[in-house]
Amino acid sequence: MQDADLSSVSDVALVQTLQQALLDEDVVDLTAEFFKALSDPTRIRIVNALQLHEWLCVSDLAAILGMSKSAISHQLSYLRLNHLVRVKREGKRAFYALDDDHVKQVFALAVSHIAEQEE
Repeated sequence: MQDADLSSVSDVALVQTLQQALLDEDVVDLTAEFFKALSDPTRIRIVNALQLHEWLCVSDLAAILGMSKSAISHQLSYLRLNHLVRVKREGKRAFYALDDDHVKQVFALAVSHIAEQEE
C-alpha cells in the first residue's frame, strides 16, 4: 500500500489507527475471491438450491435449475475451489452441500439486504 498524503485529513491519528487495523492483503484477496465466487447468477442459483436442501447431486441440481450436468459440474468445481461447497461421495455419485454456516449466513444476509431494498 502506498503512503497516503495526510496533510488534508481531518484526524491524522484516526486515519493512522484505521490504516493499521485494515485487513491484511492476503485476507483482502481471499475475501474478494469469495465474493467473486458468488458473482455469477448460476452459482447464486446453486447456492440457493443447496440452502434449501443440504445434499444434492449434480443430476438433481441440473434438473432443478434446468441446466446441463456439465454446466453444473463446472460451477460446482469453482464453488468448491473457493470453499463455498463441500462434497461427499456415495458410490459413483457426488453430493454437494454448502461448506459451513458462514456461507449460509453470508448468503442469507445478502438475500435479506436485497429484499429490504425492494420494499
